[in-house]
Amino acid sequence: MRWIWTLVAVCLLGLGCDAGARQNSRVSIAQPTVRGYVMARWHEEIPDIEPGECPEGLNPTEADYFPEEWADFMAARKRIRAAGGYLRWDDERLPPDACQDPLVQPDPGFLTLDGPALVQGLDLDGVDSGRADSGGSGCAHDDFVSPDGSTGIDNQYWRLMGCVRGYRPNDLMDRLHESNVAIKEGAYGILLEITGLDDSRDDESVEVQFLSAAEPVTMNAVDDIMRNVSVTAHEETRFHSAWARARIENGILTSEPVDVRIKIKQQTSDNEHWFRDARIRAEIQDDGSLRGILGAYVDTGNLYSVLNDQNIGDRPQGRNAANARGFMCAGVYHAMPRVADGHPDPDTGECTSISTAIHFEAVPAFVIRAQLAMSD
Repeated sequence: MRWIWTLVAVCLLGLGCDAGARQNSRVSIAQPTVRGYVMARWHEEIPDIEPGECPEGLNPTEADYFPEEWADFMAARKRIRAAGGYLRWDDERLPPDACQDPLVQPDPGFLTLDGPALVQGLDLDGVDSGRADSGGSGCAHDDFVSPDGSTGIDNQYWRLMGCVRGYRPNDLMDRLHESNVAIKEGAYGILLEITGLDDSRDDESVEVQFLSAAEPVTMNAVDDIMRNVSVTAHEETRFHSAWARARIENGILTSEPVDVRIKIKQQTSDNEHWFRDARIRAEIQDDGSLRGILGAYVDTGNLYSVLNDQNIGDRPQGRNAANARGFMCAGVYHAMPRVADGHPDPDTGECTSISTAIHFEAVPAFVIRAQLAMSD
């Protein structure tokens, strides 16, 4: 944008604004080399076509697994609340809180989705994987098939959560995704920039960058995310990914792997998502927006923290949130190593990340980098 202010200054100083300069202005605006976006939708894949079966049923919650302790706690909680008091979710009437320390409870035998399912996502490792033919090496896992017939789909997160009540189709998390509540509440703003763009239909060499926003997205009067607004990037550069090489072919944008950290702050959660080796496949729409999938690996430690580090002030709310969604924190903790399929630890060989797929839609926006804006 610096050339615009130079042109304005030249005009104001009376040094001439000829037709050639005006023509160059029109060309630059019509064919930008940088294009910015803000995410209008961003949610996990929950398959609604043949999502897989759970022959042993769905996972129990702590209230199911420790019925006597929870009955005693809830009765006391009701009495004390009626008197204007409050019982913490780590009250001594309940078993030790595994959402704060997963080792204080034994493995309850978490149920993963071990059969086939039609699941959307990306092939992250370039292999149509299967446990049977892995020979016991690497992060053995069974890949999924997508609804369009694509094979090799890596989405072990669905293996982990596919038999959790709140993550089944048309249940709690699916309905929250459909309502787009996280973005609309301001839990996170996510920005994307494409640079080196010469042709939005075919361009063999562009670069993309993900950035967290410094503020919630802007909504219009009919509760949609506004297009073509200015959004400031987060001041902490840890929430700016490196630039990743990408290409566009027949209007499809694909990028190479890059680590992405997204700042989240919603209700009881104040945390960040860490996506390892994230890459996208997105279609550039006629109206300039993007629609596609981000495939990545989520670090297991970060995933456990995002799921369970829920607080109101100094009062932990993790087990309350887990109970509402339909799982036990200890169960998730002990199950993650069984489904992990990425980033083996060089010393132990244990896989430390879980493949996932994020659906997103992004609309055009102007990405403002505060430090650059102030320096200019």
